[in-house]
Amino acid sequence: MATARAGLRTGKHLMRRLVTPALAVFALVGCVAQEPQGDAGDRSGASSAKESAAGNYTHRLPIAAYSYTDDEYASIEAAENVLAGACMARYSLSFDPPRPAPAKPGPDRRYGLSDEKSASLFGYRPDPMASTRRPAQLGKDVRTVLLGKQAVGATGQLEYRGKKVPDDGCLGRAKHDLGKDYAYPEGSETASRISSQSYRDAMLRPEVRTVFKKWSDCMKKSGYTYTSPSEPFDSPAFREGPVSAQEKATAQADVACKRSTGLLDVWFTAESAVQKTMIAKHAGALRKLQALHRQKVAAAKKILSQG
Repeated sequence: MATARAGLRTGKHLMRRLVTPALAVFALVGCVAQEPQGDAGDRSGASSAKESAAGNYTHRLPIAAYSYTDDEYASIEAAENVLAGACMARYSLSFDPPRPAPAKPGPDRRYGLSDEKSASLFGYRPDPMASTRRPAQLGKDVRTVLLGKQAVGATGQLEYRGKKVPDDGCLGRAKHDLGKDYAYPEGSETASRISSQSYRDAMLRPEVRTVFKKWSDCMKKSGYTYTSPSEPFDSPAFREGPVSAQEKATAQADVACKRSTGLLDVWFTAESAVQKTMIAKHAGALRKLQALHRQKVAAAKKILSQG
């Protein structure tokens, strides 16, 4: 379990974006809308040296072709806000959503640490500023109508000045109205399952086990005893309290050993092969999911073009 934990955690952004926003596994709670990370075009072909150095492994995996890109996700979110604003106007309330900040994804961590600078600054912790998003400041009335029962803990019919309010508020209604014709839970679940299962299956491949051993031997030469790159994440000292010099040194050795052994590229190549096999077995469902994604994005852009 320890070995699988890091990859399932660090690949979370891809898994979140593989499903529709309303069904997102890792939605950010407390903000008016969700925040995407990374790009998800069809990047299953050969990677350039520049991409490999950047460590953008998660979003170059074959399954990433069945998620939304940042731009697509932003269009969907903006369209939902337009619909929510129209709903709010029916209650004589205005909704001015905050302009989304440019995405600042942190270093890719699907296979553990991959960035030397991040390791030297934060050890095994994520950059605390990489995914920070300030919650929108909403007045009580706006919050009640926008978010519905979840905002006030209501149990019965929610009303505002004599008008019934949707249980999930104007924003929830907007998400439902935009997405109802494009929901495909079976396809979304298939894509998410491939993303998680391929990670586990790849670790069983001989080439990955071999490179793990090389990485472990490299770490031992630096004075650290680990059998897999996920083990350091399980250290309580590397999860709690301030980042220590020991944690930073361990993290830097970790990244250096990954580079010298080629672990990241070997693991990525192995998982890509696993995913291609899995995708071929579910080609019909994934093609349908991809088509519905495109249709939803087109619908969102149409809403935006109409203001």
